[in-house]
Amino acid sequence: MRILPLVVSLTVACISLAAAPPGKSPQPGAKPPQANPSKWAPSKGDPYSVTVPVDATAASASAAQNNAINGGRSRAWTELSHRLVPQKDWAKLPGLDSGTLERMVRGYTVSSERRSTTRYVARITYVFNPNAVKHLLRVANIGVSEPSGSAILLVAMSPTYNAHSPWAQALAAQKTGAAAFPLVTPIGDEVDQSSLGSARFSEASWGQIQPVAARVHAGEAVLLQATSPAASKVTVRMRRVGPGKPVTISDIEVPVGAGTPPEKVYATAAQQATSAIEDAWKNRGTVEVSKKTTMVAEVRITSLPQWVSLLARLSAIPSVTDVNVAGMNTGEARVNFTYSGTPDQLKSAAGQANLNLADRGGTWWISSGVQAGDEAGAAE
Repeated sequence: MRILPLVVSLTVACISLAAAPPGKSPQPGAKPPQANPSKWAPSKGDPYSVTVPVDATAASASAAQNNAINGGRSRAWTELSHRLVPQKDWAKLPGLDSGTLERMVRGYTVSSERRSTTRYVARITYVFNPNAVKHLLRVANIGVSEPSGSAILLVAMSPTYNAHSPWAQALAAQKTGAAAFPLVTPIGDEVDQSSLGSARFSEASWGQIQPVAARVHAGEAVLLQATSPAASKVTVRMRRVGPGKPVTISDIEVPVGAGTPPEKVYATAAQQATSAIEDAWKNRGTVEVSKKTTMVAEVRITSLPQWVSLLARLSAIPSVTDVNVAGMNTGEARVNFTYSGTPDQLKSAAGQANLNLADRGGTWWISSGVQAGDEAGAAE
């Protein structure tokens, strides 16, 4: 293809500006910046925001506040890293000093604040920088688990679905919208009961579950069938239903002590079941950073802003590195890049960046997932 140096130069310049390094971090020991709720308030269901309670005592109010914020940041990182990384890789997580942690946090918000001359108590939500977190995990050679982009519907069955059963209520109490793979439960009204009431654990199809999942914006589902809590143990069988890559989840067994209330038994079973589901999805979505492949792909160009925006989004995909423009011609271009993981994982990650990656007759094509008009606005 004929190279267009001017267009390529403009592209590189735009990407360089977009990738400019952050400003200088605060000096160690400096007073932590004040929270700015309007700037750092986390979005609903943001997997990179973590809320922890803090409580610290020191010789002065400002020292207590500083100790509380620094200590909370460390606990928030532990919770976040365990949220994103499969349990088998927790031992590989690097130890981080306070300066590194501070640079990884975009900001924080404070609630339920109480203070005295020597004590500081609050609940703090830390908002981590997703790119910084993913970069650190890649450097540590830890697989990065890419979210699927939609929630997972949990359907409680004992043996059939009933929104008011103790098992369904225990699962509803365990759901979380701020996980890497958000878990949701059915609305539980008559519409859901009509669709799910006749569902059977071994036979229910996605066509039967999908209308209920769509109401809570879930793209797949897990059926969880629990046995009676009156026995010496509760067994929870789990079956994934939905489109896309399948996942197998092992059954769990929860011992039941004599005299344990059914509500407590089900609550323990729900906690263990949801943890097993989250870990199974993290393992399914984990990109093996050691497996690297080079891809050559074609791109249609409709405008310079569209082209710059597409390249910037491709470069921002966590599993993609070394993006290069191999050639250009009027209305089209060829790019090559290195990526970690499998083509299916790359396609999923590209979808998260509003990019479509398709194999057309042995040739890979990349296109935008938004309209051209929106693309121009995204580049501004």
